[in-house]
Amino acid sequence: MLPPSPVAMPPSQVGGEILKCAGALRAACPGAEAVAFWDFDGTLFEGDCSEGFSRAGHGRIAGLVECAIAEGWSQAYPAAGGFARCWDAYQTTMRETGTAAAYLQLVRVFAGAPEGALRELAEREFASRLRPWFFAGALALWAELEAGGVNCMVISASADFFIKGAAGVLGVPADRLHGVRLAAGADGILTHVPVEPVTIGTGKAALLQDLLSAPVQCGKRYAVAAFGNDFFTDGPMLEAAASSILPVGAPVAALVNARPPASLAGRLRELVFPPRSLS
Repeated sequence: MLPPSPVAMPPSQVGGEILKCAGALRAACPGAEAVAFWDFDGTLFEGDCSEGFSRAGHGRIAGLVECAIAEGWSQAYPAAGGFARCWDAYQTTMRETGTAAAYLQLVRVFAGAPEGALRELAEREFASRLRPWFFAGALALWAELEAGGVNCMVISASADFFIKGAAGVLGVPADRLHGVRLAAGADGILTHVPVEPVTIGTGKAALLQDLLSAPVQCGKRYAVAAFGNDFFTDGPMLEAAASSILPVGAPVAALVNARPPASLAGRLRELVFPPRSLS
């Protein structure tokens, strides 16, 4: 994590600015729905919930891919020792084909598994072992926005069936949380076929636009904020939100624990959430 720069904003200031914008929006357009879009790994959650991660003093924190393989939910890799083979294949794809292909591969590991069982596994893990690894500052800002009438949504490059498992921790319906999806049969068994848009890079921006244009009960949906931590996977989503034209006010787009490219320093804010390991 980079040390905060002189232009990094405190979360309280960010929250106040977003709530002010949302209030003005609702006053100008009764029935308008203000939405804040969040990345998950590295933005709401300190590590990578799919891959796992290591922290000084805590050792290795196993990710959901490792847990799900160990429980026998992968037809591609055996429960015993399968994650090591999966990780080697993932790293090879990352080197040879790129990040987007590797992320999708990590979801396709579970083709042939029941989607509901994977989601239940994620719910258990987020409610217990992984619960302490959510950024306290991110959860506080999320709760502040929700209490102020801003609906928070997640668009993640992790598997949809894993991300939806965090709904209980975040206190929102699971249908507000979105990740990389695989098509499933009527029996709920996952296939290898990804559902477009695949929420990596430009796919995140595409889903943001889809969600904004989806029918709502009354009025219209507007992006008043977006948060991400990696410009490759989150940049298009952040730029899409920053470019949103609101009837009143202006949206906030921020990189968490990272600095924006120089060309976007004026459009993307910086936000710092101290990690658990340093708190």
